[in-house]
Amino acid sequence: MNHLPQLNDVLNYKNPAVIKRFQDNYPKEASRAEQLFSEMLRYLWLCEKHSWDLIQSPDNPDLRFIPVMHEEMRTIDNMWHEFILITRDYHDFCHHYFGHFLHHEPNMRESLAYSESQFVESLTLFLNYVYKVLGEEVLRNWFADHLHEAA
Repeated sequence: MNHLPQLNDVLNYKNPAVIKRFQDNYPKEASRAEQLFSEMLRYLWLCEKHSWDLIQSPDNPDLRFIPVMHEEMRTIDNMWHEFILITRDYHDFCHHYFGHFLHHEPNMRESLAYSESQFVESLTLFLNYVYKVLGEEVLRNWFADHLHEAA
């Protein structure tokens, strides 16, 4: 694929089987399953956008982060896990919208071997990017549980 799809096109993708699996496996989050599915799609699109932005501006210091799933985004990550388990659908989705398979790397933070200051810098860049590209509401949705705990 030689272009980034529109976010709304990606968000229009539906997969009731993934929603059902998530509801069955995470009953406490069942009422939020459709919202979490949309947030997961948004995250996948953001990862792809970040890759495209890096190609366009490889020297941009604001892009010097890896858009990893942070612990505060655990429920979105759990939705991604459920999607991946329906392998054909996940494969077809990735190839249709992004032109390639989006791999999931568990425990990415640990494998990066960041120092605490590097982690804080990377997280700050990631949060700023989410805010700039997707807005405050999405940032709050992704980190809402953590924001409530910190308050």
